[in-house]
Amino acid sequence: MRLLVLILGLALAGCRAPVRATNFPVDDGSEGRKVYVAKCAKCHKFYDPSKYSDDEWNKWMGKMSKKAKLKPEQEQALARYVNSALRAPRKIEPQKQQPAP
Repeated sequence: MRLLVLILGLALAGCRAPVRATNFPVDDGSEGRKVYVAKCAKCHKFYDPSKYSDDEWNKWMGKMSKKAKLKPEQEQALARYVNSALRAPRKIEPQKQQPAP
């Protein structure tokens, strides 16, 4: 009986909804973000642009823009979005220290 419950539990664990939608980057409502979600996610996962050097990222943006058949204005909007929302260093707020008990 325990084996049956274990097998059913494992089977049901694989039936959950895809997690991909929750991994969407910052939603600022911009045209660039719309292009990012519609064109980039159509073929592959979201890559973290901050993990690439400027030269590497620009190379990939050029290749992928052609592959996705982006119009020049879409490519510019996408570049603005990625550079401002995803490549810019994020400010980390210092944690407030709790007084000692």
